[in-house]
Amino acid sequence: MTNSGRMVEGREKMSPMGIYPFPDIDNYEIKRGEQYGLVAIIQIMLDVLRIYYDTFGAVTLGGYYDGATENAIKEFQRINGIPETGRVDTVTWNRLAEEYNSALYENQ
Repeated sequence: MTNSGRMVEGREKMSPMGIYPFPDIDNYEIKRGEQYGLVAIIQIMLDVLRIYYDTFGAVTLGGYYDGATENAIKEFQRINGIPETGRVDTVTWNRLAEEYNSALYENQ
């Protein structure tokens, strides 16, 4: 057995990898209209967190930061006492990552 997982019926079960905080980059934001890998990660985190936050609407997992993603981020920010900008900055990302990682840990 390695540090990356645990043995399950003679084979190794891989543990999910957590999401790590953004680097501390001044004024970095991901916002509506952007399309790249980090947006897809945000959408995956939001999709997992819908289990715990029943006020999120459905988010398409396509890597495009659309209105549904923006609205889910605003709701996440509201619930967590973060200014409701609809943009993912370092504070929002770090809170998303923390909540996502906790959800992964709870469901192992």
